[in-house]
Amino acid sequence: MVEIRWHRFVCLLLLALLFDRSCQQCVGPEGPNGPPGSEGSQGTGTGDSWYDVMGSNRNWRQCTFNWADGRDSGTVYTCSFTKQSAASSLYAAFSGTTRLHNCHGCCCRWYLTFNGAECNAPQVIDGTVYMAHYTGADLHRHRTISGICTNIAAGSVTVALVVGACSGYGYFDCYTGWNAISRIIIEELPASPYS
Repeated sequence: MVEIRWHRFVCLLLLALLFDRSCQQCVGPEGPNGPPGSEGSQGTGTGDSWYDVMGSNRNWRQCTFNWADGRDSGTVYTCSFTKQSAASSLYAAFSGTTRLHNCHGCCCRWYLTFNGAECNAPQVIDGTVYMAHYTGADLHRHRTISGICTNIAAGSVTVALVVGACSGYGYFDCYTGWNAISRIIIEELPASPYS
């Protein structure tokens, strides 16, 4: 009986040594680098290569204001920008406090314009606040509206935050900015590869 146990022990020991040795042989030393790959094909750029995402050619601006504006209609704030390329798009955003006050079934609309006109490619950049069943409410809320506008010529661009009536509604008590910084952010982007 002792001899059988000893025999099993020796067999297991030999298997362990063989397995360990074979594993060491599976991983050899690192080989030399392979030959260089073939040259890639020519890109299909438009020749308008002004935009370098991480380099010094990024073109953006942030304009800020810190006041409350009680107008219910009209331009609240403008931010000037110089667009470098006719082939690029503009990302624009407003971020700040808005409010609709003391009404029921009412709506205010905030939107961005470019040189006095709303974006039409691909769509307008806007946001609305609607309120019902809260007559007397005075809720100031931080909101962000943002989007991308194409088909804007190179050169000077004035981006404006405008407030007004929602489609199908009259004018109500709108309010922009309160107790916090408001901002318009503009960034020039290369044309989308998905257009």
